[in-house]
Amino acid sequence: MRLMGYDWLARSIEIGQIWKLASKEERMALCKICFQEIEKGIAIPGHQHASGIVHEECLATVTLKTAEDPQKEGLLRFLIEYEEQHAPHEWSQHVSGQSTDISWEWTDVGVSATRIRSLLNANLVSIVFSTNSATYYSLIGRSVVKEALGRREEPSSVAVTSPEIPDNLFDCIIGYDDVKEEIKFTLKEKRKGHFLLIGPPATAKSLFLMELGKLSGKYQATGSTVSAAGLTDAFFQYEPRIILLDEIDKIRMDATAVLLSVMETGDVLETKHKRHRGFKLELNVFAACNTDRSIPRELLSRFDTKLHIPPYTYEEFVSICRGYLSRYEGISEDIAEYIGVQTWQHLDKDVRTARGIARRLRESSATDVDRVVGFLKKYQKR
Repeated sequence: MRLMGYDWLARSIEIGQIWKLASKEERMALCKICFQEIEKGIAIPGHQHASGIVHEECLATVTLKTAEDPQKEGLLRFLIEYEEQHAPHEWSQHVSGQSTDISWEWTDVGVSATRIRSLLNANLVSIVFSTNSATYYSLIGRSVVKEALGRREEPSSVAVTSPEIPDNLFDCIIGYDDVKEEIKFTLKEKRKGHFLLIGPPATAKSLFLMELGKLSGKYQATGSTVSAAGLTDAFFQYEPRIILLDEIDKIRMDATAVLLSVMETGDVLETKHKRHRGFKLELNVFAACNTDRSIPRELLSRFDTKLHIPPYTYEEFVSICRGYLSRYEGISEDIAEYIGVQTWQHLDKDVRTARGIARRLRESSATDVDRVVGFLKKYQKR
């Protein structure tokens, strides 16, 4: 049946387009979710015009049902934030006949078409425009979906004791006194702030994370392995004050959605087995990456302090190895310095490699350092 004569109401963009049929004869449209008659509701964005209509209550119910899967909930929150940040989009408004204010391809949001299809099947996402080479999607009733996701237990605040910050924290790091001071001040004064350290492998950024990893009240993970479920479970189980994330440029999209929420508002939410729980967590995130080019813009913006760390000089590297290895690995400064020299000249100029050499020593001597270095050099990548 062809639908004609509908009016777009003033509330359209705020909660998704509201469709109101004009006459009694035309009031036979069916909700695409419950398939019951509907007079007005939320329009489904389509090409040149809305492709259907759903009850606002049906859309909210489907949203809550879908959000029982934490990964799908994270995906919805991620798409909501993306659309809010990029709307309005003139081409999308034109091609959809004003039935939406934003559309996107899967490449725009970095989410596979397979994952988007699950929301498409749930009537939470619609196809606005499609060709042989591209498909443009849009959330259905974005504000309704956002409101439904907000129907959770009010997060309860968690009193977290700040970790004790020793005076000698970062002593093994040569230079960067201003960086050390800023981080210490942030933690000691319980200031809200998130630090992103950017630089090539084997720079001071690695040492900063290693030093922070010695503090209590921290949770440490690698971006390439952490998941939304794992991150959420860690928040509930450990209630960390500090989050340390290496290789954050390789973090998965579902984990990104969890981070976006906790870094901005401190809210930690979980929907599991039809039960909801949540609380507020005051924390600082310290992350490191080789490059920030692949980090989603929404996540990058959460870091209010972005620091580009240059590579070490030879003198700095040797001095760092002398201080770090003698302090944490219990070897003499002379041997620690020798390890630094050999690592720089024969291996990969990485403090972690120097640490590994110190741990493999059978005796504290230059001869044994040469043995370990020769062993590693023999099997290193050519």
